[in-house]
Amino acid sequence: MRRFGKMLLTAILLFVPLAAASTSGSLGDVSHGGALHSGGAKFAFIDEIAPGDRCIGLSVFQGTEIEEFELEILGVVRDVSPGSDLILARAEGELLEKTGIMQGMSGSPVYKNGRLIGAIASAWSFCKEPIAGITPIEEMLRAYDMLDEMPPSTDTPGHAAGPAFDRITGGEVRGSRVAWVSRAAGIGTGNDPEQLPWSSAARIPETALSEMSAPAEGARLAPLDVPLFVSGHDPRFLNGARGILSGSSLTPVAGGTSESASGSGEGAVELLPGSSVGIQLVRGDVDMMASGTVTHRDGDRVLAFGHPMFHAGPVELPMVGAFVHTTMPMLSVSYKFTSGTDLIGTFYQDRRRMVAGRLGSAPRMLPLSVTVIAPTGEAREFGFEVLRSPAYASLFSSLAVANAISGVTKSVGPADVTLRIRLVTDEGEIDYANHFYSEMPAFRSAGELATLMDIVLLNEFERREIEGIELSVEFDETRRWAAIERINADRTVYAPGDIVGIRVVLRDWQQGLTERTLELRVPESEQEGQVFLWVGGAQEYHDWESSRLGNGLVPRSYSQLIDLIDRSRSEDTVVAQLLSPRPGLSLSGDELRGVPGRAALTMASVAASGTAARSEMTVLAQDEFTHDRSVIGIHQIQLTVRTDR
Repeated sequence: MRRFGKMLLTAILLFVPLAAASTSGSLGDVSHGGALHSGGAKFAFIDEIAPGDRCIGLSVFQGTEIEEFELEILGVVRDVSPGSDLILARAEGELLEKTGIMQGMSGSPVYKNGRLIGAIASAWSFCKEPIAGITPIEEMLRAYDMLDEMPPSTDTPGHAAGPAFDRITGGEVRGSRVAWVSRAAGIGTGNDPEQLPWSSAARIPETALSEMSAPAEGARLAPLDVPLFVSGHDPRFLNGARGILSGSSLTPVAGGTSESASGSGEGAVELLPGSSVGIQLVRGDVDMMASGTVTHRDGDRVLAFGHPMFHAGPVELPMVGAFVHTTMPMLSVSYKFTSGTDLIGTFYQDRRRMVAGRLGSAPRMLPLSVTVIAPTGEAREFGFEVLRSPAYASLFSSLAVANAISGVTKSVGPADVTLRIRLVTDEGEIDYANHFYSEMPAFRSAGELATLMDIVLLNEFERREIEGIELSVEFDETRRWAAIERINADRTVYAPGDIVGIRVVLRDWQQGLTERTLELRVPESEQEGQVFLWVGGAQEYHDWESSRLGNGLVPRSYSQLIDLIDRSRSEDTVVAQLLSPRPGLSLSGDELRGVPGRAALTMASVAASGTAARSEMTVLAQDEFTHDRSVIGIHQIQLTVRTDR
């Protein structure tokens, strides 16, 4: 399969030097044609730039050939943001007069008298002329020091990225196992789905919002969006992906590969200033590649884009060559239609004014296998490798999963879904399963994976690594859910030690009534008084536990966090609890059950903030069963415990 060939290529690149992709010499030694012959200083800094200056820009508009175009400097704008200046220029030439400044030109170097002044990085939407914002080169060169000083393994966690749930209604989010764990662990901010980590605003670091947001009706200059080319896509998936990535610098567009882009028979293309370059975020049965342009190269060190990709700081992003098939003139912002070629190195820095990396070494990638079982019973398998950056691994893993599902069955519309995930971590394996009904099955499944990954990668207790992911998802394209119609206990008065027999009546969607039974034992030590029988579906159980336990639900360690995943319930589960009105106690995140009445009251009264928390009621006994579909609803009845029976 295609993915095995790419994996083999990756392995080869780990051991074979890319001699064809390296140069020697001092900073700025790389040249292209007579226009760039410097013969002296290699850079012209912003104090040397003035309106009316004539400059030369470099970029690729067809294939891999670097072409020149002319620019006229319009002005220098100081302090456009703290510590940053901007050069304004008007590009010239028949092509750019028609297309304007295009997506994919980010990073195109601009030279004055053969000396590099900066990189094209921004433009106005709907602008009638090809006017560009140029990032001064002195603000980009800082990345070289970062590359030399920081080891590649310092990739650090960033902001939560479980964005596939953006497409899911609040009711579905509330019912999710991982959504409940995420809220309890503090990755979310309360019970409002709009404030959870998969909301658009929470995906993007605050410092980058002004850098990455789209201009309102072309009212201000903004960094060029980066086209994200998706091959092997389903058209329905692209619509959802655009919504998920709204607010970021990425614009998903249909992509693919070709013989011209494969590099077969043409040899590796030498990466020079003006060359197209890609960041391959997903590779395998689906490819997702963001494209831009090389600004400068010093030996094996490369500067590109002129603006951030994610503004994530230290990263590990696969650097690939790129082949431009054609330019796509658009009414808003045009773009270069591009495909990725061979893996040639790794981007290690994603900063405010550039991305930077090294040629030669391949990045670590996260293997992801997906099995999709269609309603016909046919199973299709997919294999991917995804970037490992903790801040964005979940984002692109979820997009890969949603794409795979959309290619086999529908991405929207009612479906009964059985989802199983295995995360292989450096601390052991985590097995997760959920059975749910969804109106957005592809993105709901993807959101479950993204949030589970975030729980592990972004936990506050220990740095953890995910080494591999196995996911399977099975679909039944029907409305399959049930509601709890009523519950009955076999009597209303019980003695300590008695069994409470419970009958649960479920109303299945368009299929009548189903009855199930449960048993709960009254503890031998229980005192006389009132107790309550509580029965609910998983969504109601999660809400009830959050209300009952409050801060006592918050994990105090990584192991408690993983235990909380086990404590959550699949949405086909019905939970029954026998509850005492006496307050209970959670100690360091663990609920204490079975504590005698007076002892529980005493312990709860002296609970110390941060280590112990009161619960509204005490669970005396708990039991559950699973149904063949999602279950919603809640019922409770009051019972009596008497010792004279």
